[in-house]
Parts: sequence; structure tokens; C-alpha cells
Amino acid sequence: FCDERMAVFALLLVQSARCLAVGSAVFRPAPPALRRSPWLAMSGGTGGGSSNLEPSAGTGGSSSSAAALSVLVGCQGLDAEDSLLQALEADGLALLAAAAAALEDRPRAELSLTLCDSDFIRGLNAQWRGKDCATDVLSFPQDDAEMLGDVVLCVDVADRQAAERGHERRDELRVLLVHGLLHLLGYDHETSDVDAAEMSEAEGRLLGRLGWRGEGLVAAAG
Repeated sequence: FCDERMAVFALLLVQSARCLAVGSAVFRPAPPALRRSPWLAMSGGTGGGSSNLEPSAGTGGSSSSAAALSVLVGCQGLDAEDSLLQALEADGLALLAAAAAALEDRPRAELSLTLCDSDFIRGLNAQWRGKDCATDVLSFPQDDAEMLGDVVLCVDVADRQAAERGHERRDELRVLLVHGLLHLLGYDHETSDVDAAEMSEAEGRLLGRLGWRGEGLVAAAG
């Protein structure tokens, strides 16, 4: 499964040849329709209620007004448990469902997730950002009618950060997934303090949709 999955990821890398480096994620500005999406501009506390944040019945399904959602999950350089891959797929679908307002003009929305080891993400980090070291998450946005892009999550770094922050691997991977997805949607925490605060708030809202009440990656980094 993982080997077949990497054929898709290799195609994404070819399509991402003109990405720009931003923060801990490789970032190319998203299409204007996705940038600063209204589903994260609502008022209220972290994970607060708003009808456009509620997943529709049958997450991953389709209707006349909602995009059909799908998440591709695979691995590189490690053998991840099926239960972890399935959990990340469910998290990805929940996040896409929460982003339904931003995706309403798409007949289909796909998100690609890759779990990897330190060596693999170090190679990507060196190739695309000129930094010869492992990092926690990289994002590769796509100008595609269906595929939002690929989020690469390093399990080795996630395990270390989870231990440092006192929570489980699954929680840290959720934090990294949300951060990477927001980069795909056009958020950038390095352009200004205002943008960093906006992305931090957006992370809190999305993590709240997954039941997480801790800090997002921007807040944790200070």
C-alpha cells in the first residue's frame, strides 16, 4: 500500500517544482478562492459553534451542494500501523468537512497525507527549502481542481515533540496535520505578527473540531 501510495506522492513533488519555503512547511500561495477561508473567520472560542463548521452527514460523501471528500494516506521509510493510517484518514476527512465552505466550488476535494521517517523528510527539506535537517511537517499545495496538496508528517519528530509536550503521538500528528492543512489553504505564520495570530487562532479552531484543547503548532513555538 505504501509503495503504491508513493507513486502519487512522486507526481505531486514534480508538480510542486516552484514551491516557496515558509516556516516549517513548503508553501506555494493557494488559489484566491481558498486564501483566508471564511470558515475560519467566524467568532467564538476555540472549536466554537458555527453551522459552516459542522461536518455534513456522512463525512466523505457528496451532495448537490458539497464537495465529495477523500484523503489518501500512505507512508515512506517506515511501517505505520493500519490503525494509525485509518485514524489520520478520519482526521483528514473531518478537517475537510469542516472546510466545506471553502471547498463549495469544488465537485471533489482530495488531501494527500504521507507519514515518513526522519531521513525521508530531511531529504525533502534539503531539496525544497535548502535546510539539511529533519523537520516535523512539510506542505506541498497544488493548483489542481481536486487535489489540495500533500502534507508530509515525520513520525520520528512527532514522537520527540509529543514527549517534550507531554501528550500522545496521535495528538502531535493532529497538531502537525492541522498546521500543514492551513498552509495548503493559504495561511502563513511568518509574514507578520497579525498573520501569525490569525493562523494560531485557526489552528485552535480546527484542533477543537478534533477534540483537542491544547496548543497548536504556532502557539507552541511561541
